[in-house]
Amino acid sequence: MMNKDDDPIAAFGSAEEGNEPLQPYIDPALFDTLDRRAQIEILTPIFDAITIAGVDYDLKVQDSATGKRYVLLNDDKVIEVFVMDSNLTDKVKNAIDAHKAREGEL
Repeated sequence: MMNKDDDPIAAFGSAEEGNEPLQPYIDPALFDTLDRRAQIEILTPIFDAITIAGVDYDLKVQDSATGKRYVLLNDDKVIEVFVMDSNLTDKVKNAIDAHKAREGEL
């Protein structure tokens, strides 16, 4: 989880670092349906949205028997759990927006 003093570029990478910070989030089990490049294209805007949403939001990745699970957190509390698919970006953004609306932040 990022702290208020953390640099989001350092946490999630930059143009100079390329996609290296996203590597733990890539799910090789899905390469038949979503190759590495497609997963990076899905994940990059998610981290942009999390950076914009604020330091109290975070996305953790967990390995499971069927692939990776992506856990959206707010202040270390689980908001929602996702699996990688082509709609993951929209699902995470919608979950952040819905959570902010419930919390009265929108």
